[in-house]
Amino acid sequence: MTKRSAQNDLGSALIEALIGAAVVTLTLGAMFQSIIDSASHNRMAEEKRIASLIAQSELASVGSVVPIEPGVSTGIEAGYRWQIQIEPFSQAFPVSTAGQLWNVTVSVRNARGKPLASLHTLAIAKG
Repeated sequence: MTKRSAQNDLGSALIEALIGAAVVTLTLGAMFQSIIDSASHNRMAEEKRIASLIAQSELASVGSVVPIEPGVSTGIEAGYRWQIQIEPFSQAFPVSTAGQLWNVTVSVRNARGKPLASLHTLAIAKG
């Protein structure tokens, strides 16, 4: 084998090694990004699950702990900001002896203010 042929073989091996390293680097980078995205989605799903539980809990308190009357109640539970808004039902319904219909909306946001859960129902109470 000539000296020039040996240098060409060495140069080819070096280029192949660099290309192989680049492919491995790109693959690892893609895998790392996929893991980060998956963790982010899992964290958001968990935040929404907790926010839904808080919203359900706060909605259950309307009528027993929170009186059914127009207004807004707010608070913080486990780092999540919740709000209960109660207002008269705006559509015309015949007057009932049972009471008036009220719109009840419970919303929950994370500490950064991003809305995570919102529940809406109608409640009947003397107005």
